[in-house]
Amino acid sequence: MMESREKINALLVSATTNPGQRSLEHAHAMIEDTFGNRKRILLINYASLPEQRDAYAKRMEREFAKIGPGYEIFSIHGLSRNEANEAVVSAEGFFVSGGNTFLLLKELYDRSLVELIQKRAVSGVPYIGSSAGSNIGGLAIGTTNDFPLVDIPTLQSLGLLPAIYNPHHPDPSLDEAQFAARQGKIEGYVAYNKNAAVVGVTNPGMLRIRGTEISLAGTGAKAFVTRNGSSKRVVSLEPGEISRELGLGSVI
Repeated sequence: MMESREKINALLVSATTNPGQRSLEHAHAMIEDTFGNRKRILLINYASLPEQRDAYAKRMEREFAKIGPGYEIFSIHGLSRNEANEAVVSAEGFFVSGGNTFLLLKELYDRSLVELIQKRAVSGVPYIGSSAGSNIGGLAIGTTNDFPLVDIPTLQSLGLLPAIYNPHHPDPSLDEAQFAARQGKIEGYVAYNKNAAVVGVTNPGMLRIRGTEISLAGTGAKAFVTRNGSSKRVVSLEPGEISRELGLGSVI
């Protein structure tokens, strides 16, 4: 449980690539809004397989050059344990990329970085996650879509979102069968974990967190908030729409 959420400045992107667009194209404006004038960004790409991390870091350097000038992207993956700790302490912002959520969380726990990243994000350091990076932005990774590639000490994660985040949630207007299957699994999760709330976000969408205000963003985005035995579809991009549906006080 966090002492305060007032300074949290986070963006949880459902998909790194939205169909029909270039990588992160749908999120450019929200990424700039979240990072503001902070340009020295630590890339946490532990969700990628180890042999893919060099290439992913170079790709993210190119992608951020398209977002705007001045971004300095430095990757955590080649650093020693002590260097990684120092990088988290000195970073002006975090970008936590997609891949396998279990691998990402294991690598962070192995280096004792989960609590440190959480503390920095709670203090106001901008945090942007994409896919797996968004999944760990929630209270736990209980509704990840990934195979358990590795064992992890706990499903508990950063808790910047006071709920469970399910990225890549199917859009019923595109595939009703996939939507029903996903919602069935989420409803089962909430039925068993009776105090849990799950926010599923379709690929065009993202959650913008400003302190206790949580909003849906993204053209064509939909979110599905499941809690207390019911599910509510959210399409409004009005500020605070998600936090109102969550009833923050009951799920923190």
